[in-house]
This record gives sequence, structure tokens and C-alpha cells, in this order.
Amino acid sequence: MTQQQLLQLFLPILILLPVLYFRMRRISRPRPLKLKRMWVGPAIFLAITALVLIAPGPHGEAHHWTMQAWTWLVPAAIAGAAAGWYWGRTMKIEVHPEDGTLMVKGGQAAILVLLILVLFRTGLRTGLEVEGRAWHLDMLLISDASIVFTALLFTVRSVEMFIRARRVMATAPTGAS
Repeated sequence: MTQQQLLQLFLPILILLPVLYFRMRRISRPRPLKLKRMWVGPAIFLAITALVLIAPGPHGEAHHWTMQAWTWLVPAAIAGAAAGWYWGRTMKIEVHPEDGTLMVKGGQAAILVLLILVLFRTGLRTGLEVEGRAWHLDMLLISDASIVFTALLFTVRSVEMFIRARRVMATAPTGAS
């Protein structure tokens, strides 16, 4: 690996470590969970994902959904959904005892999932830049798979949290809203 490639690998990590540290501090504090607005984020992610997947490629060519494309997109969707479900399960949801509002608190596992994703994506990007041409990989397809993974990650996380939040509200003492 050249010095430039090492810099491309480690510079994002050095930038992201402080960001993740402050994100970890923020996520470990309880914050209000707006049950009625939980659909907005996943709807935006899915709409953008659909637009990206149907948009023409960089040279104006339309996507040809070949078997190779599906062998990347389906596992990416399954992995994103599984990671999203796990991440959603790690979020602690409870009813605030004083005012009855829903509160969500992320755990260390949520940060671990986020850290693994960031490190994996950084390593994958660097590895593909170095070895992608030698392996004859379609970079656009890998990018699409990454987008599908991310969209399913956040969508399934929100769906899992919504389902659990409704259960928590159903079992909350009367007066909680």
C-alpha cells in the first residue's frame, strides 16, 4: 500500500473517531421519541434509494438488473435489514415517569453497530479503489448495494423501534401519551 492509500484509509477514521465519541455521548442520553413522526426518515431514505436505483448511470445508460446485480443487492438488503433490526433492538424505549412521553436511549451496542459500519465502509471503499479494477468489479453496483444496505438499515431500525414503542405505550400506566 502506498502512503496516499494509507492516508485515504486512516484519515476518515481519524476524523470520524471524535465525531463518533460525541455521537456516543449524545445517544447515551434519553431523548424524546416522536412516535407519529417515525415514518418520515424511512420514507425519505426509501424514496432517495428508489431514485438512485432508477436513475441513469454516469454515462447515461439505464440500469440493467442482471443476475450479478441481484447477487449484490439482495444480500445487501438482507444484511441492512438484519443490522437495522439489531440496532433497533439495542435502543432502550421507556415512558417518562413524570410526563408520560416516550423516551429513547441508545446503548453501547448501537454505537458499536455504527462504528463497525463506518469501518467496514471505509475499508471497503479503500480496498475497492486499490483492487477493484484487478477484480473486474462494477463500482456503480457496489455503490448501489451500499445505498440499499443503508436504506434498509435505517428503515428496519425505525420499524422495529416503532413496533416496540407502541407495545411500551400499550403497557404504560393510564395518563401516558
